Amino acid sequence: MTVEYNLNSTANYYPVVSAIAIRDDSTKTQMTVMNDRAQGGSSLKTGRIELMQNRRLFADDARGVGQALNECDDRGVGITVPATYYMQFVFGTNEGDASLQRIVQQRVD
Repeated sequence: MTVEYNLNSTANYYPVVSAIAIRDDSTKTQMTVMNDRAQGGSSLKTGRIELMQNRRLFADDARGVGQALNECDDRGVGITVPATYYMQFVFGTNEGDASLQRIVQQRVD
């Protein structure tokens, strides 16, 4: 993922359907976060991963929806979204190596 740092953070969020990873090429270490639902994700700073678990806006952001994204339950309380995350650290991998993440993700699914 190439992050454009001159844009705002919302321009650098991408769909994460099953996993997002960061890799340190100097140590050949990779950290993967696997999620159980589609989310927005990014790596806005080196060595960090962000996942948007529940986006909530109290006013329209003028990005096409035409309304605030403020989902509430029957009591007027903002909804919560339970999620499960799995983290995997792999040390000493090469870029062409088979993905252990795919094997774990298949077992999780």
